[in-house]
Amino acid sequence: MPFPAKAITTEFTAAAALVREDGRAPDAVAFDMALVDFFVRGAELLGGPRSVAAIYGIVFASPEPLCFSDIEARLDISKGSVSQGLRVLRKIGAIKVVEANGSRRDYFAPDLELRKLVVRFLDERLQRHLTDGNERLKQLGRGVPDLGAKDAATLRERVQQLKNWHSKTRADRPGVQAVFRIERFALRANLTS
Repeated sequence: MPFPAKAITTEFTAAAALVREDGRAPDAVAFDMALVDFFVRGAELLGGPRSVAAIYGIVFASPEPLCFSDIEARLDISKGSVSQGLRVLRKIGAIKVVEANGSRRDYFAPDLELRKLVVRFLDERLQRHLTDGNERLKQLGRGVPDLGAKDAATLRERVQQLKNWHSKTRADRPGVQAVFRIERFALRANLTS
């Protein structure tokens, strides 16, 4: 039974509007919209970019690998966003480059190992947070409001506690990654059962 095209108007978020019809069958467009909507909602939950999730949704929705121009034709996002999104998705292992009929173009297919995708995404976010954290913590230290000596001292102590936590996390990044490995094991157990 084909995907009901009429469901588009009532059940999807604005993310579905990123999908172009481009002369394709209404049920194929509706299916693309449903998957893009699904992945964009998931990305919003995890704090990921909508355009990256939309690209993954389009690639996931296609039974055949898609090239850059295919993705660009199916989504209402800029070439730059498609390029950047593909770069991000390749970096985290969400998509893979596959050969297609001897073409010199890169064609993309989804990597369907959810646990690998989630762990890489979380590892990258952790690294970004640890890298950017020092500067943000310095800014917080300089920005403690003058609420009186006692209150300002309390806030400075709290910022110092954040700096301590951040330093310990940076120093024990292998330990934090071990927690991710434990989570990965638990995730794998849940996904395979």
